[in-house]
Amino acid sequence: MKSILQKLNKLLNKKQKKRMSLLVIMMLIGAVLEVAGIGMVVPAVKLVMDEESIQNDALVSTIYDILPVSNQKQFIIVVMVSLMAVFVVKNLYLYLEQKVMLSFVYSNQFDTSERLMKNYLRKNYEFYLNADTAVVQRNITSDVNNMYALILALLTLLSEGIVFIWLAVGLFLIDPIMTIIVTIVLLAVLFAIKVWLKPIMYKAGKDNQDFYSGLYKLISQSIQGIKEMKIARKEQFFVDEYVTCGRGYVNAVQRYSLFNSIPKLLIETVLIICMVSYMLYMLLTGKGASELIPTLTAFAVAAMRLLPSANRINNQMNTIAYCEPFFLKVADGLNDELKNMETNISFSEDDVTKLPVKEKIELTNITYAYPNTEKLIFDHADMTVPIGKAVGIVGTTGAGKTTIVDILLGLLETKEGEIKADGVDIRTNYKGWLKNIGYIPQMIFMLDSNIRENVAFGVPRDQIDENKVWEALREAQLDDFVRSLPDGLDTSIGERGIRLSGGQRQRISIARALYEDPEVLILDEATSALDNETEAAIMDSINALHGKKTLIIIAHRLQTIEKCDMIYRVEDGKATLEKTV
Repeated sequence: MKSILQKLNKLLNKKQKKRMSLLVIMMLIGAVLEVAGIGMVVPAVKLVMDEESIQNDALVSTIYDILPVSNQKQFIIVVMVSLMAVFVVKNLYLYLEQKVMLSFVYSNQFDTSERLMKNYLRKNYEFYLNADTAVVQRNITSDVNNMYALILALLTLLSEGIVFIWLAVGLFLIDPIMTIIVTIVLLAVLFAIKVWLKPIMYKAGKDNQDFYSGLYKLISQSIQGIKEMKIARKEQFFVDEYVTCGRGYVNAVQRYSLFNSIPKLLIETVLIICMVSYMLYMLLTGKGASELIPTLTAFAVAAMRLLPSANRINNQMNTIAYCEPFFLKVADGLNDELKNMETNISFSEDDVTKLPVKEKIELTNITYAYPNTEKLIFDHADMTVPIGKAVGIVGTTGAGKTTIVDILLGLLETKEGEIKADGVDIRTNYKGWLKNIGYIPQMIFMLDSNIRENVAFGVPRDQIDENKVWEALREAQLDDFVRSLPDGLDTSIGERGIRLSGGQRQRISIARALYEDPEVLILDEATSALDNETEAAIMDSINALHGKKTLIIIAHRLQTIEKCDMIYRVEDGKATLEKTV
C-alpha cells in the first residue's frame, strides 16, 4: 500500500491532488452526517416507547423547552420529522459526494491515457524494436482503466474507513463493551481475509494482464495475416489459440469475482453471530428485554450501514490487490515523464522550419550496435550524399542497409559519429531535419481512410491543402487515376489499402513523401515487393524526380539503382563507394 501511495503521489498533478483533498474533506462531513442520522434513531425510539424520557433526559428536555410545541405528542412529531429530514439531507449530500468522486476518477482516466499515449509516442524508435505492441495497447487502454479502478477503490476505502470509525465511536457511546467486541472481531476477520486473499487477487490481476494482451495480439495477428492464414488453411489454429488465451482470461476474472464475494458472506455471518450472542448473554445475565431495545435498535440501524461498510472495505482491498499490477504498469509507462525526461525530440509542432541543406549530407565515424547486442553493425563508417544527386545503397541481407538509413533519419542513436547537413549537426534542429525528409518504406502504412488523408498523412482534415495533394499525386504519376475515380480524393482505400494494387499503394506512399516538398527522398527497398513491370513504372516516377530532389535508394536489384549517380556498398561495418559519376 505504501508503494502505491508513493507512486500515486508522483503520478497525480497538483490540481488532481487538490481535488483529492477536497474529496477527503467531503468524506469527513459525510461520515459525520452518517453518524448523526444513526445517533438520532436511539432518542427517537426512546421517545416513542417512553414519553417520560422527555423530562428525564436533560438534553431532550432543553430542546423540548426551546421548540414551539404545546405538548409531548407535537414534540415527538417534530423529532420524527427532523429524523427524516436528517436522512434526506444526509443522502442528498452522499449523492453529491459520490458524484464528485466519480467525476474525479473518470474525468482523469482519459487524461492519464492521453499522457501515456504521448509518452509512448515520444519514446525512441529503438524502444519499438523490442516492444510488444499488444502490451503497449493494453497499457494505454485497459491498464489505465484498471488503474483508476484502483484509485476509486482507494477513495471508497478511505470514505468507508472514516464512516466505520465514526460509527464505532457513536456505538461506543451507546454500549462500549459490545462495540469493542464487534470492532475487534470485524478487524480480525478483515485482516485474515486480506492476508489470505491478497496473493490470490494479485495473481488473478497479473493473469488478467497477460491473457488480455495475448487476446490483443492474436486478434491483430489474425487480421494482418488473413491472406496467408486462408491459403494455408490455418484458421482453426488461430481460433484454438484464441480460445486457450480466452479461457485463461475468463478464469482470472472468474477467480476475482468468486473470491471477492466470499468475504461478504463471512463478514455478515460473523457480525450477526457476534451481536446476537452478546444480546443472549445480556438476557441470560438478567437484563430485561425492554432495556435492550434501544441498544438493539441502535446496533440494528448501525449494522445496516456497518455491515455494507465492512463489506465494501474488504471489496476495495481486494480490488486494490487485483488492480495493483495494472497500476504499476501505468506507472512504469509514465516513468520517463515522471523523471522529466525528454524521450524523443521528434514529437513536434506543425510549424517547424526546415533545416536547410544545399550542398551535402555527411555521416562520419558512425559506430552502432543494436540494443542488448555487442555486435557492431557499423564500425567507424563514413558516407557522403551530395545534394541533388541520386545515391544507391546495396548490400547483402543483414549487412545494415536499412540501419544506415535509420541512422541518417536520426531514429537510431549511434555510439559514436555525427550526421551533418551542410556542416550542421542534425540534432541541433532535428524537427527541421525531419521536415526536409520524405521517406518511402517497403511496407507502407495506410490509414483506413480516403486518398486525401493518406497523402496528407497526419494533417488535420480542416488544414489539408488540396492543391498540395494534387501536386504530390501528379509527381507520383497517380493524379489521372484518382481523377478517374467516382469519389476522387474521397475514395476510401480500405484497411491497409486493401482496395488498391501494390503499385497504387506505392504511388500514394510517394505522394505522401512529396506532400511537404522535402529536399531529400529516401526509398527503403520501396519496390522490392513489386513485380518487374510495376517496379519499372514506379522507378520511372522516381527517376523523373532525379535532379529535382536528392534521392537515397536502398535496393536488392542492381537495375533499380542503375541510374544513380553514386552507389555505396554496405558490408563488414563500412559503407564503401563503388560507383560515382
